[in-house]
Amino acid sequence: MSEVNPPGGPPAGKVWIVGGPGCGKSTLAGLLTKRGAPPVCLDALFWGPGWTPVAEDTFLAEVEKALEAERWVVDGQFPSAVAAFAHTADCVVWLDPPLRVAWPRLLRRTLRRWIRREKLWGGTRETLWTVVGPRSILWYALKVRAEQQRANHDLFARLSQPGVRLIRFRGGDVRNLVGRIAR
Repeated sequence: MSEVNPPGGPPAGKVWIVGGPGCGKSTLAGLLTKRGAPPVCLDALFWGPGWTPVAEDTFLAEVEKALEAERWVVDGQFPSAVAAFAHTADCVVWLDPPLRVAWPRLLRRTLRRWIRREKLWGGTRETLWTVVGPRSILWYALKVRAEQQRANHDLFARLSQPGVRLIRFRGGDVRNLVGRIAR
């Protein structure tokens, strides 16, 4: 784990979690929201029925509305939302486990959702085609990994200023982070 800006001051009340698919964003967000900060799941705001994205202006308006709260935990890496709002966080956490950790986790999650027919954002469910087809999250995760890492390097460079705690976590178990963020 590396912390660009050392911790100090009050606990982070506004936390933004970025990272690729399967890195643990939702898990960490769930752990942090147990401490009282409302969750803001960008997937839930972005995806409509049938894996159709909502209009970008609608998406950004919904994100802005959710961020009006005094405290929040954002879970997501959508570039337009990160560019527009990540600077409003007290703490930005970049979950960056090795691919050998993140990809099997993503595979298990995707298969579980497909087998159990779990309802996802916009009422969508995984199908065999979304598990193994060209629009599969599994292939997407491999395709965008380097691009997301570059984007997060740039984000940390842009936000490296006093007042914003920046944490890059390369480990696999995000439970180790909760105390550092919410203290």
